[in-house]
Amino acid sequence: MKNMNDGRYGRFGALIGVAYVSSTHCRFLIYSTKNAEVLAYHELKLRQIVHNAGWLEYDPAEIWKHMQECIETAYKNLVILEISPHDIIAVGISNQRGTTVLWNKQTGQALHNAIGWSDCRSTPLLKSLLNNVKRNVNYVRHRSGLPLSSCFSALKIKWLLENVPSVAKAVEDEQCMFGTLDSWLLWNLTGGVDVGVHSTDVTNAHYTSLMNLAGQQWDAKLCKFFKLPMAILPRIRSNSEIFGYIVEGPLLGVPISGIMGEQPAALLGQLCIKAGQNVCTLDDSCFVLLNTAQQMIESDNGLITGIAHKLGPTADTHFTLEGAISNAGSTVNWLRQGLKISTEISSNDNVVESLNTFIGENSMISSSCSSSMLNAECGLAAKRSEITFVPAFHGLYAPYWRYDARGIILGLTSQTTAENITQAAYEATGFQIYEVLQAFKKDTPNWDPACMPPVLTFGGEYSEDSHLVQFVADIIGWMLERPQTTSPAGLGAMIAAGVTMRVVSLPYATRMYAPPTDVFSPTTTQNRRELLYRRWDYAVKKCLHWNNYETYEADVELFAQRERDPNLPIRRSIPGSIFLTTSFAMLLLASFFKNNRLT
Repeated sequence: MKNMNDGRYGRFGALIGVAYVSSTHCRFLIYSTKNAEVLAYHELKLRQIVHNAGWLEYDPAEIWKHMQECIETAYKNLVILEISPHDIIAVGISNQRGTTVLWNKQTGQALHNAIGWSDCRSTPLLKSLLNNVKRNVNYVRHRSGLPLSSCFSALKIKWLLENVPSVAKAVEDEQCMFGTLDSWLLWNLTGGVDVGVHSTDVTNAHYTSLMNLAGQQWDAKLCKFFKLPMAILPRIRSNSEIFGYIVEGPLLGVPISGIMGEQPAALLGQLCIKAGQNVCTLDDSCFVLLNTAQQMIESDNGLITGIAHKLGPTADTHFTLEGAISNAGSTVNWLRQGLKISTEISSNDNVVESLNTFIGENSMISSSCSSSMLNAECGLAAKRSEITFVPAFHGLYAPYWRYDARGIILGLTSQTTAENITQAAYEATGFQIYEVLQAFKKDTPNWDPACMPPVLTFGGEYSEDSHLVQFVADIIGWMLERPQTTSPAGLGAMIAAGVTMRVVSLPYATRMYAPPTDVFSPTTTQNRRELLYRRWDYAVKKCLHWNNYETYEADVELFAQRERDPNLPIRRSIPGSIFLTTSFAMLLLASFFKNNRLT
C-alpha cells in the first residue's frame, strides 16, 4: 500500500469519490482514505414511479442527471472547504442490486423506466416458471445461488421483452444493452454512445439470476432457462479494478476503480470481513448477511448464497449467506402514508411502557406469565402482545420465497391504538430478522459457535430509530451494534476503489476506519421471546394459506386451546385410552394421599 502521507496529497491524504444510488436517493460522497471521513457530499431524492400496486420504477435519465448534479455540487463543496479536488484519485460506485435498466446503445436512451428491485409485476411469469418445474423454487439454486423470485433481474428483463415493443425491436436489431444501475452509471460516466464501458461487478451480476456462482461468469443454461439473449449482458469483473475513466465534468480523467452492490458494500463498510460476522441493513427493505469467507454454502433453509467481495481480478472470492426481507421500513411508511396512522412512539415514560411490552414489570413476570394470564395479571406487559402484524404485501421473501403470501394483522380490539400497530410493525421486522438468523445457524451446523457470536451489526436509514433497534434486539435476543458510520455502503465502495489504487488495504481499514459504536442489549427473557414467536409463526402460516378458508375456524380454536394449555400438543400425541386410564389412576392416588397424610 502506498504511503498516503508521502507529501503528494493534502492533510486528508488521497481522496476517493463514491457515486451511490440507493432505493431512495442519489448521492456523491468524497472520502478521505486516511481516516474514512466524509469531507463533502451531496444527495438528491429519487422519484419513485408507481403505476400499479406492487410496481416500482425509476427514470434512468433522471438518475443520471441527478448523479451529475451530485458530483458537481460535492466537488464545489470540497473547493469551498479549501481542500484540493486534485487529491481525488478515483471513484467507486455502489447501487441497489436487482434494479433493471435496458437502453439503446446507438441512441443512449433508456427503452423503459428502470424496474425496481422490489417490483413484482413479473409474478405471473414466476408462477408460470414454477408450474413448469413442479413448483421447485430452488430449481436454479445450484447454479445461481438464488431461488426463483421476481425480485431478481432475469424475470424483469423477460417481462420487458414480452411487454415493451421497443425492447423486443432493439434486441432483434442487436442494439439493446442491459445493466443494473452500476452499469448504467458506468456506461454514462465513461462516455456513453460509442465509447461507454459496458461492465458490471460480481455482486451485481449475481443478483440477476443469470450468473454461475461458482464460475462467476454468465451461464448459458440459465439464460436458456429464462429465454434471454446473452448478447445484451455486460462484462462481469471483480469489485476492485480499473473499469474505465470519466470523460467529462469536474472529474475528467479520474478512473472508476471499484463497483459493489449496496448490501455487500455495507458488509465491507461495516468492517465485517471475518467469517461469522453478521450485518443487517435496514431501509425500506431489509437485508441480513453472514460472511462465510471463502466457503460457498448452498443453503437448505431459504437463504441466498451470495458474494461478499472479490477485491481484484486475481483475488479470492469471499461469499455470504443472505436473507432478503421485502418490507421493513416501507411497512412504517405504509402506515403513515397509506393508512394516515401516526407512527410516532411516545418518549419518556411511554418508552418504558413500550419496553414493558417485552420485559413486563420485572423479569419474573416476563418469564412466568403465559399468554392466557397476560391480560389479567401482567398489566402493561399485555398491551402489545395481542397484536401480530405480518407485512407480506406482495409475498414473503427469505426464508419462505412465497409470492402468493399476503399480509395479516391479528389481535385487533376496540382498544387497539396507532401506537400498538406501529409497535407491531417494528416487531415484525425483528421477527423476520430472527428467522434469517436461525436459518444461518441451520446452514452452518458444523461451525464453531465461537465463530458466530450473538452480535448483529446494524445499519441503514431506519437504524437511526433507536426504538426500532431496541425492539429488534428484544425480539432476536442478540446484542445489536450500531457503528456511527456515514453510509456503510459508500464506505465499502470506497475501500474497494482504494484497494485498486493501493491506498487502502483491509488491515489498514480495520485498524483506522472503525468508528464509535452504539450498543443495544436485549431486555427480554427467552421464554417471553418464544411466546411472541409462536404467535408470529402462527400468523405467518395464515399468510401462506390466506385464501384457504376450510380450516380457518378449526385453526383459531386450536390456537386458543394451545394458548390456554401449553401441554395440549403433548396430550394430543397420547392415545385417548391411555390418557383416560392414567388420569383416573392419578385421581385415585391423589384421593388416597389426601386421606392418608403423613404425620
